[in-house]
Amino acid sequence: MRLRLAAGALALGLLVTGCASAPRPGAVAADAPFGIRDPALSFPLGTLAPSDARQLESGMDALRAGEIGKARKTFASGAGKSAVPAPFRLGLAYADLLTSRFAAARESLTALVRENPRWVPAAEALADLDVAEGREREALDAYRTLGAALPDDPRFASRLAAVRKSLVAKGSAEAEAALDARDLTAARRAALGLVEVDPSSPAGYRLLARSAGAEGRPEDAWTAASKAHALDPADDAWTDVTADLAMKTARYAEAVSLYADLAKRRPEAAASLEEARFQFQVQNLPEAARRAALSTRVTRAQMAVLAWWLVPEVRDARVPAPPEVAVDAVDRPESQALVRSIALRLFPVSHESHRVGADQPVTRTEAGVIFRKIALLASGSAPLPDCLAEERPSPASLEKCGILPATASRTLSGREAVSGLAVAARAGRGGDAR
Repeated sequence: MRLRLAAGALALGLLVTGCASAPRPGAVAADAPFGIRDPALSFPLGTLAPSDARQLESGMDALRAGEIGKARKTFASGAGKSAVPAPFRLGLAYADLLTSRFAAARESLTALVRENPRWVPAAEALADLDVAEGREREALDAYRTLGAALPDDPRFASRLAAVRKSLVAKGSAEAEAALDARDLTAARRAALGLVEVDPSSPAGYRLLARSAGAEGRPEDAWTAASKAHALDPADDAWTDVTADLAMKTARYAEAVSLYADLAKRRPEAAASLEEARFQFQVQNLPEAARRAALSTRVTRAQMAVLAWWLVPEVRDARVPAPPEVAVDAVDRPESQALVRSIALRLFPVSHESHRVGADQPVTRTEAGVIFRKIALLASGSAPLPDCLAEERPSPASLEKCGILPATASRTLSGREAVSGLAVAARAGRGGDAR
């Protein structure tokens, strides 16, 4: 809390006066553990008397030369006045830092930052001390503020990056350990800390997604996972995780996009891509067609509904003659699609019972006739592939075309009907049936 208040005051002071009006601190090596800057360069409370300035410079020269005792005496003699100049107190704090007298240094630096909140060297020294004592979270806030106020100073960017990297490594290890121990509250807390430390890194969001998934919160897991993927879209393993969460949360369009990208580099993703495409297609169908697509044994009525919604030519084709009357095709939700399918000769009507067998499962043998007629409707009289040339294509022929998969089942599933209708129509339009 102490440093956050001080850092806020530092930012406010620099922003009020403007970075251009604030004297720039002297350059300091980016990898130096302590930023030993010239205190006079950015001291905000007026200039020092010439004699004090010379004495301060002498002390700093001794400090940089490693003559810590001499520097301490020089600063102490300047600080022995009734009104102690703050730069001399900072010099003494520097000497304490370089001799690892951290308790004394912290007391001095805390007071200096409180008195002069926009004094860069004092705030920087206190942040450096926080790092030396393992208070990296406090140092992070200070370096962020210093770096925002003086964006061209390379040391602040370097220190900020180093502290952030260390905190991410520690927080990741903490979150992983919590996940392993099934302490999901601790894992989520550690992951949120990582996001706060480095919102541009995917690490925190990945751990948030994993903890949310372990807690049974797939929506939250997807939100975090998609943010992590956006920050690092080249990570194929995480793309796979994100796509899986998209499937679990019924975000099939996103899953298609993710798996399509993944399949460019990983052929084994093709099966997942096909499943995502199927689910996306089904998701956008009306309720009756959606139920048909998910049916384990599709009926003639359901097949008619799928053909109506998936093949535009079924809806738009001219009917060669008035459809035969089928008593089991009326007064049911699928009536329009079923009557249209009868008119297009996709299904025969029994002359004895005057029924089309609306609730009868479609056999794989019957499917060959249906798919061939779908291809003919889509072809506009163009030649069909060889596998559809016969009047009654066999299931084996349809397998060669890629219209039906090889299986021992005698009936057709909704999934097979959806795929078969799409491939047959594409083959009729002159596309590759495979």
